[in-house]
Amino acid sequence: MGISPFEISGSWDKGYVLDRHILKSIPKGENVYGHMQFDTTRTELGELLYLFKNQNKFDCLYDIMELVKPFLEAWDDLEEVDIVLPAPPTKSRSYQPAEEIAQAVAKYLDVSYVDNVLENTGSTQAKNIPKSERSMKGSIIANIKATRPHTILLVDDLFDTGSTMNECVSVLKEDPKLKKIYVLAMTKTMGES
Repeated sequence: MGISPFEISGSWDKGYVLDRHILKSIPKGENVYGHMQFDTTRTELGELLYLFKNQNKFDCLYDIMELVKPFLEAWDDLEEVDIVLPAPPTKSRSYQPAEEIAQAVAKYLDVSYVDNVLENTGSTQAKNIPKSERSMKGSIIANIKATRPHTILLVDDLFDTGSTMNECVSVLKEDPKLKKIYVLAMTKTMGES
């Protein structure tokens, strides 16, 4: 099956999402607790990400990377990248999917991985805020500044409206030593693409 990457626009120099997360989701009715249940069909990458992120299937990271590697090879701009950063998580987990994926991408690109640059001080995930009210302004902070010029690849697992990525990039751009900022998200939610 593979992936179907598409470019995303924002405050970054260039960015991509590698595929949609869900192909279709049909309501099946409520369960005994009154929660709506869905018959969901995900893309191949969406399914692997779902299993990795929500079902603790840690071995899916290998399969995710196998789908991602050809795209990384083809994206010429990545030759400039010398640091990979993960988008900072909002939800506390025993492991952070975006961090694990970003670390695997950095290893594949043979560049540095740093996970303590950005911090999300907000407590609500962007996906849980109505789109009309979404603003991540002020919820992302930079913990450290660069000591020399860098080009960064910012990696996230799931892209929705781009509010988190845009705020991360806005904060990163306050550092005069950063040359370019590229972004990469594994999948995008069902909204517009």
